[in-house]
Amino acid sequence: MPLLSLKLKHFRNHKSSSFTFPLTTVIIGKNTVGKTSMLEAIQFLSHGKSFKAERDVDTITEGHEFSNIEARVEEVDGNTNLKIILAMQESGRFAKKFLVNNVSRRQVDFTSHFLSVLFTPEDLEIVTDSPSMRRNYVNTILSQTDKKYRIAVGIYEKALRQRNRMLWLVREGKKFFSDGDFEYWDNILINNGGIITQYREELVEYVNTHEKEVFPFDLFYEKSTITRDRLDKYYEAERATANTLVGPTRDDFFFRFPSTEKPIAEFGSRGEQRLTIFQMKILETFYIKEKAGKVPTLLLDDIFSELDDNNIHRVLDLLPHQQTILTTTHKEFVPKKIIDREDVEIIELQ
Repeated sequence: MPLLSLKLKHFRNHKSSSFTFPLTTVIIGKNTVGKTSMLEAIQFLSHGKSFKAERDVDTITEGHEFSNIEARVEEVDGNTNLKIILAMQESGRFAKKFLVNNVSRRQVDFTSHFLSVLFTPEDLEIVTDSPSMRRNYVNTILSQTDKKYRIAVGIYEKALRQRNRMLWLVREGKKFFSDGDFEYWDNILINNGGIITQYREELVEYVNTHEKEVFPFDLFYEKSTITRDRLDKYYEAERATANTLVGPTRDDFFFRFPSTEKPIAEFGSRGEQRLTIFQMKILETFYIKEKAGKVPTLLLDDIFSELDDNNIHRVLDLLPHQQTILTTTHKEFVPKKIIDREDVEIIELQ
């Protein structure tokens, strides 16, 4: 089992909690008792940030200045201790610290030790909501599978902020920058943007060429490549808007019906949209396993309210092959074939 134990201190409504995890764990409890917060903390270990909070500082229990997420995970060469410290410093700044076996690590190195795939009721919005949500989702997949991608995204985002700042200063007449000043940052964006685009293309190709047993769809990649020619083309517009107008941060991904190529977000029913993202999560699991060489832990938040009996049983078919942690509000919602298994741990939160 990849995740062996978890300790939370001042994380959300977990003042001080400890848990252990076998192959399958069912977390039961009413809303607001901390079920989803457990999954949030677990996925924090995979990505170094919250999937739920707009600001990571908001995960610290109200009235406290720090929180800890500690875990023991199983790796090929032995067990590893992971720790994340979230803290408000005396200066008023928020800080995150990542430790592997009590040794400080960069976030880009920390997040490779524990991999997970999360499925929540809100994931339907990946299909229907804004392009930024789909870009973020693609990033969560690729950031777990390759360090080169994580590094490229980090460098690209820092360079983009700097370039946009320069564009704003030029527009406001506060500072002059030569074409040579911009060229330095342009080259960083072009080089790392190319890496990001390449990995995204590979993921889309994987999705479109693999079997989909739950629901058929195609993933269309509307990419915004960043090249010298395209930056030159948008030269005047970027200085007028004070924004970089090309590159991976302008990408979008569309889930489409294979037969008509119509977007599922516009022409699909809510049930079809739900099955699309459920199928995508299954493919995500297989993709991470293939590319990273590790089986990710499956985190399922309240799926019994989202899926019909047929697709719930598809989930159950996955359970023997990987560690699964799922939540529900009532024990009665959990299929008997799970509850009766000897290797299933039941955690009831009050």
